[in-house]
Amino acid sequence: MNNTFNINRFGKILKHDGLNFFPNLILALAILWAIPVIIYLFAALMPTDETKDAFDAMSRIDLISTLTSIALIIAPARLYRYCNDSRKGIGYAMLPASALEKFLSMVFYCVVVTPIIYVAGALAIDSILALFHGPYEGFAAAYYFDRYAKLDAIFTKDNAMLDASLLVFFKNLSPTFMIALSLLGTLTISSIFMFGNMIFKKHKTGKMLGILILLFIIFMIVFINLVANNEALANYFNQMNEDKMAEFIKHFIFVTMNVAFYCEVIISALMLFGVYRKIKTQKY
Repeated sequence: MNNTFNINRFGKILKHDGLNFFPNLILALAILWAIPVIIYLFAALMPTDETKDAFDAMSRIDLISTLTSIALIIAPARLYRYCNDSRKGIGYAMLPASALEKFLSMVFYCVVVTPIIYVAGALAIDSILALFHGPYEGFAAAYYFDRYAKLDAIFTKDNAMLDASLLVFFKNLSPTFMIALSLLGTLTISSIFMFGNMIFKKHKTGKMLGILILLFIIFMIVFINLVANNEALANYFNQMNEDKMAEFIKHFIFVTMNVAFYCEVIISALMLFGVYRKIKTQKY
């Protein structure tokens, strides 16, 4: 089929993928939704000090964010596991849609629908559990989309001794930039594992995770060696006072966030292009 876009065909492929979304992913989502429930039950049944051992909303938001990333990682292989299989993928190949339309539908369900469905369910479950006044303290839904509340929690949790100017620095960052960085992070994670799903025939998610872990280890070895063998850098840090250290940290965070932004743009673009090309050129 020609690489064109037709709204009617696109609607049909969206409907087709939508009908298969829950049958293919519901078990994985249910397991991820069950994890906070298990933690709640375990904490509620343990004979502990309720005030000391309560799980506050922010710690549960961190858990939900981690589980959302896991949902993004496993979604491509669960939803489109056979799309690159030369035998079992015949049905996918015969769908009356162009490569572009299949690609856009894949991106929609892996990048948009999956995190929305999981987060909505996780926040609903969290709110229900918090109503019982057990080990869950507060409602995660009340703070999940409030980045300022998250920042305040970081700077107050466990009496963290962080420079107060850092909090001001974070709060002065452009909200648009912070939202874009968060959305790009979601897109990057999903696009990497969408690409892995298209290039590997078996153990798709595991192989992609292995590659990422290997790359991380290599990066850390190179980074540690560069820092450890750079005496000038070590002397520079030793001569810093508290004010200069705070300014250095703010500058480092600013540079890191900008580098992360452009890296996520490049990685996402390359991975998504690879996914599209694989859909277009896949042989059955």
